[in-house]
Order: sequence, then C-alpha cells, then structure tokens
Amino acid sequence: MLKNGRVKRLLWAASCMLALFAFGTEAADKKSKLNPQEQKVIDYLTSEWGKDYSVTSVDIAMDAVGVKQSDETRFRIGSYIKAHPEIHEVVRRWGWVTLVLTPDEKLIARTLINAEREGKPVPTLSEVAKAAGVSEANARRGLVMLERYEITMRDKSASGIGYKVIPRYVKWEPRLDFLFHTVTLESGRRFNTN
Repeated sequence: MLKNGRVKRLLWAASCMLALFAFGTEAADKKSKLNPQEQKVIDYLTSEWGKDYSVTSVDIAMDAVGVKQSDETRFRIGSYIKAHPEIHEVVRRWGWVTLVLTPDEKLIARTLINAEREGKPVPTLSEVAKAAGVSEANARRGLVMLERYEITMRDKSASGIGYKVIPRYVKWEPRLDFLFHTVTLESGRRFNTN
C-alpha cells in the first residue's frame, strides 16, 4: 500500500507530465499551422493538383497566388505538405519531394544521387553547379535546402562538397520524385507534370 506522501508526489508528477504534454502539443499545433499567405498556396495547390495531370510545385504556386518567393516560406509550406499527405492524392502518389523542391534542387539531388549510385566521388560544388546548370551560390543554397528536407546530410569525411545523400534516396526506385516537366499554357497557367 502506498503512503499518503508518495501518492501525492506521484499525482503531482503525473499532473506535471500531463501539463507538459498539453503545452508541447499546443506548441506543435501552433508551429505546424500555416499563416494566411501560406494557406493560400496550399489552397491553390489542392485545387490545381490533378487538373491536366498537374503535379504543381510550391514555387510555381507561390508565383501564381502572389506570395513572395523565399526559402523559409517554401520550407514551411513544404514541411506542412510532408507532414500532411492526406491533403491530396497527388502528395501520396508522387511524394512530397516532387511538390516542395524547386527544379534546381531536384537537379542538384539527381547529380548527387547519380554520382553515389555510380560509385563516383562526391562532386565538388562547381561540378554540382555545372551539372545542374546553376551558379555556385544557387548550388550551395540548394544543398542547404536538401539538407533541411533531410534528403542529404553533411558528411565531413565525404570529399567534394561535404554532403552525402541519405541512403533512402540513393536506393529509391524509380526516383520519379526528382523528375519534372514544367508546362506553360497559352493562357499563362504554369504547372508541373511528371
């Protein structure tokens, strides 16, 4: 039988744990909520996906609804999509990577994946930039975004740029998430297809 003092301590500890859990859940919910501009992008995407085989990406949607391009805003929207695949069948069919990465980031990822798959050394920053057709500054920015999305990770032992692809993406078949085609209709409407 528990003594009265011990029961009180256990009840107090349980109360504290519940309060911390409730606070943590509330903070996580608040953090995962999108602001009105970001929600506008999601609303556009969910209305657009599937029309004319559309697999429109976040960057195109941001332009379409007039939200200023920024890696941080795109990351918040992309993280939301990654965490909520239930928002549309396109997310579940094509994967969140298809929808959140820019064309440059997809090309950078493919460059790294192909080198690793073929047993080649990790490319240098200039080699990545050249293969992706971007400046070295944009290649560096793309690498940072790929790391934030947990597609690559820093590896001090790796030669070249010091990043390596997360094993899941090296073995991913058929890697359709990193393929894309941008279509622009005569009306001016832009969207991606795979």
